[in-house]
Amino acid sequence: MKNLPDGVQDFLPDELRFKRNIENILRNTFELSGYEEIMPPTFEYIDNFSVTSGIFFDENNIYRFFDKKGDLLALRPDVTTQVARIASTKYNEYPLKFSYIANVFRYDNPQVGRMREFTQAGIELIGRNHEYSDAECISVAIEALRNIEIKDFKVDIGQAEFFKSILCELRLTKEEEDILKGLLKDKNQSEIEYFLKYNNITGRNYELVANLPLFFGGIDVVEEAKRVYGFESAMKALNYLERVYDILKDFDMDSYITFDLGMVQSIDYYTGLIFRVFVKDLGYAICAGGRYDNLLKNYGKDLPATGFAISVERAMLALQSQSGITTKKPKRVAVVFDEKNRKVAYDIAVKLRKQGNIAELVNMDNSEYANRKKFDEIIKAGVQDG
Repeated sequence: MKNLPDGVQDFLPDELRFKRNIENILRNTFELSGYEEIMPPTFEYIDNFSVTSGIFFDENNIYRFFDKKGDLLALRPDVTTQVARIASTKYNEYPLKFSYIANVFRYDNPQVGRMREFTQAGIELIGRNHEYSDAECISVAIEALRNIEIKDFKVDIGQAEFFKSILCELRLTKEEEDILKGLLKDKNQSEIEYFLKYNNITGRNYELVANLPLFFGGIDVVEEAKRVYGFESAMKALNYLERVYDILKDFDMDSYITFDLGMVQSIDYYTGLIFRVFVKDLGYAICAGGRYDNLLKNYGKDLPATGFAISVERAMLALQSQSGITTKKPKRVAVVFDEKNRKVAYDIAVKLRKQGNIAELVNMDNSEYANRKKFDEIIKAGVQDG
């Protein structure tokens, strides 16, 4: 028998209990913040993704297959695109606030914190383009992570339009832009400088790009960037970030915020503010999101939108690394009975379950089972010893 393929995993009882507990807390946080839960299908016609996949996703990373009728289907690589389709085709009044907890599938190279099947928990706010909308999404993300008791995390905020305004000055090919994005994502300063020299980017344009990774830190970074990147489109993006920060400061969440003006996202549908959440001593983001005002055009509606997704598995790793604990198990009780006391035993078990305990009925003939299972308590329902 073969083991599991790369990038997927089994969740055994304790692990699954831990995972479900996190999901329930996130679901409750989203709902209490006004985001109604929806559940798109696990797979769709690939055409529903292909309007975006050629632009935003590497098609080689999408799981595709044919059904019996010969139609080409795909496992969802992303939930946001599905929410965009739903909002565009099934609703006519906006804004809309949706949440979801769903598995997604991408043919990435598996590594620590990155799987080919993983669970995203997120929200989408559709039909409103305002700094308050972005601030609201960031605040819900912070609240959600606090509610699942993750500590020592920071929200790094960038701006896709700010980066695009600099790219416009460089006149690179799409392939060259992708290479530069990869170098900036890795904060590879020496390779960034080599790339610029190799592509004959000199003078002011060289300085604009080479200095990007240095603009990382508190709100003063934005002020400093306004002195360096003084052209109109960059100033517009930077002023927007300041207004979002002011809102988060009013929410007493400014201590979580840092700015990373060299931030780029691997998915290209983002159009404005973008953000990622990092936990101390964990080398990858556990949450990512931002504004994607052009995505819904692909499905027939020209509407602004913003949102985020938390990786549930990465949140689990963060919690385990911080505390080493998962979820406290309910008390396990064995209710042992013989043939004369089945009703009594069942009534006892029902009462215990209503109190939040795990109560198993164990026939006296199989009483050794109770010892093997290591119950916290064994109750004999009218059973006589001896």
